[in-house]
Amino acid sequence: MILKIALRNFFGQGMRAVLNVFVTALIIIATIFSLSLLNGFQAQALKNMSVTDAGGGHYRVPGFDILSPMDWEDLTRTVPEQLKRLPPGQKAEVLVQQGTLFVHQHLFPVQLRGVEMAQELLDLPLQKLKAWSTPVQDTVPVVIGRQMAKASRLKAGDLVVMKWRDKFGAVDALDAEIVDVVPLVNPRVDEGVAWLRLDHLRQITQRPGEITWVVVEGNLGPVDGLEFLDVDYLMNDLLSLLKHDRRNTRILWIILLLLAGISVFNTQYLNIFKRQKEIGTLLAMGMTPSRVVRLFTLEGSLAAFGAVVLTGLLGIPFFAWFQTVGFDVSHLSETGIPVRENIFLVFRPGEIASSVLITVSLMLVVAWWPVRRISRLDPTLALRGRGIT
Repeated sequence: MILKIALRNFFGQGMRAVLNVFVTALIIIATIFSLSLLNGFQAQALKNMSVTDAGGGHYRVPGFDILSPMDWEDLTRTVPEQLKRLPPGQKAEVLVQQGTLFVHQHLFPVQLRGVEMAQELLDLPLQKLKAWSTPVQDTVPVVIGRQMAKASRLKAGDLVVMKWRDKFGAVDALDAEIVDVVPLVNPRVDEGVAWLRLDHLRQITQRPGEITWVVVEGNLGPVDGLEFLDVDYLMNDLLSLLKHDRRNTRILWIILLLLAGISVFNTQYLNIFKRQKEIGTLLAMGMTPSRVVRLFTLEGSLAAFGAVVLTGLLGIPFFAWFQTVGFDVSHLSETGIPVRENIFLVFRPGEIASSVLITVSLMLVVAWWPVRRISRLDPTLALRGRGIT
């Protein structure tokens, strides 16, 4: 009987009930959407970082800092036998040196990064370099990314002078031909980076068999002369950024949730204030105060349960459509974020369930909080409309 009366009273509220249900449903949908979009962004960013640079971790020369180019020349060593024996699909040898390009009568400092052509661990579009299998003579083939090309105003086919220091400190220079400008989704391997064949960079710097780091699939244990840096360390700045974004998303969700709770609270408070005579009649007819409290609590809670149903009716088609188009993040091409593709939602059942549960629980609390006063009402005063002032 209580449910029947609660349903009749709830639908009797008209537009006010519809708005409460609709707003609460939109908050649930917005919460699921924002968290799932952030999950998708994180998954794509970490994937791009992994396949283009981090792999499963680096065995790196101790003391090497990518932000200290003046020290790069002193921080190389020959590849340990333990890593040299790994197949091409499980390692990628990388040598990093400091260099300078003379572009349009200007000096352009660059990171000369050599990678072995046989490696299959990193997904780098360096096919044009593979064709230059002969040793360097008068020209060094170089591949750069689009952001690097834009910053330096270089294009495929350009010929520039490249300068570097060899192992013994002697300055040398050769013509460098930009054989290709490629799209790189990770700005770490694009901005300020000139890609060379590993054998070519070793040849011109007189560092046969040397590397700065070796990208591997995972930790292989201690290796003489090298320290292992795991993926979390290599992606620490990106992970910190994503953690900050997730915290901001939750703060926004809490604000929206509180606004919805205030709406239901106001509705409940106005209900018991305007319907004192109805409450007094129910009490006079023998309904206990606790049952009246349950009645009004259930009536207010129907907005939350209705919102869950409406979330399914509106959210599922919306999410299904969104997964066919994705979210365009091409505007991030000017930033340091390693994502260029459309982002798609990644749903985590635990997050969805907890978001819905917390929303419904809050709605139940704010539906009960104002009506708890009914248990202390005097039926006589309530019939006169003076029970609550």
